[in-house]
Amino acid sequence: MGVNTQLNARIVNWLRQRPLGVRHGDGECWTLAEDALLAQRARTSRQLTRGFSAHADYIWGEEEPSLSAIVAGDIIQMRGYRVRKMVTVRDGLTGPAGRVRGEHVLRQPHHTAIVVGVVVPGQLVEVIEQNVPMPGSTRSDRLVQINRFALVSCDGPPERHFSDSGDPETVTTRYAVLGGRIRVFHPQS
Repeated sequence: MGVNTQLNARIVNWLRQRPLGVRHGDGECWTLAEDALLAQRARTSRQLTRGFSAHADYIWGEEEPSLSAIVAGDIIQMRGYRVRKMVTVRDGLTGPAGRVRGEHVLRQPHHTAIVVGVVVPGQLVEVIEQNVPMPGSTRSDRLVQINRFALVSCDGPPERHFSDSGDPETVTTRYAVLGGRIRVFHPQS
């Protein structure tokens, strides 16, 4: 079957209309994905997952075995996923090595996220999700947010910003996937 590009586009459009920083439904990650599919009259995890329960490994459509074939609108289901993120800042004072702004490990024992963009094909995607820590926090927040998600260990593309004092800086995030299982699904009508 493959990707239904029109369905995926409608899912992303519906998700982009959700206000960021606000709880959707009960705040569970599953609820955001399930409601996105319901709104588009697509087949849902309740319909596709045998023995459906809160702890099941949800099925969201046709599984995509190739990480490089992931597109916006696909749904990621993970179990035991762990990633270390290290943010490095380079500016006029730090030189080429830069300085580490922050490093933390994100743990997702059982989580669902929806792809809204591909940053680096087969490596790094942008997802919309809830029930994950907000940037800079270690506790889960049941609020809709857009984050980057590493499919494999990789470096994110450099991003140009300005410091609080107005100086230009380049920010790079290194992602080290430490373990877990990632499954990706193309939603189906």
